[in-house]
Amino acid sequence: MKISFLRHDKEQAFKLLYEEYYAPFCLYAKRFIEDKETREDIVSDVFTSLWDKIETFEVDSDTTLGYIKMCVKNSCLNFLKHQEYEWNYAEIIRKKTPVYETESDSVYTLDELYRMLYETLNKLPDNYRTVFIESFFKGKTHAEIAEELNLSVKSVNRYKQRTLELLRNELKDYLPLLLLFIASGRA
Repeated sequence: MKISFLRHDKEQAFKLLYEEYYAPFCLYAKRFIEDKETREDIVSDVFTSLWDKIETFEVDSDTTLGYIKMCVKNSCLNFLKHQEYEWNYAEIIRKKTPVYETESDSVYTLDELYRMLYETLNKLPDNYRTVFIESFFKGKTHAEIAEELNLSVKSVNRYKQRTLELLRNELKDYLPLLLLFIASGRA
């Protein structure tokens, strides 16, 4: 069946193209993907994309069929690549030993969490540590801390950001819980 967008109204030509080639392209997609619904969704998405471009699409049917075939193939491969990424991620998460299995006390003991926090804070220069304590434990504003320590507000902000960066690196498995306790005033 030869379809030309020049001889027919574009909508009619698209309808003929869809009716004639939807099922064959679903079968073509089976070369890549077993799941019937996924194949149908991919082919439908390709036709939808073509429909969105119908006003600017002025090619003969041979070129159109080649274009659709390429789009179906690429969409199938992209789907498979994304699916592989999801499987790999799930496998990594499955294999990762939870923190509570290797360091069970530190997860359940608040005192242990605070000890780890203070050990990490002690690695910092005095100004960094002071800014963190004044901000998070005492709830002071950047302006108040800057005035007390004779620093600029930008310096206070920078010290705080660098301290949080260190904490994120050193205590990545515990930081959300620690910040929750600090924010709730349980410190």
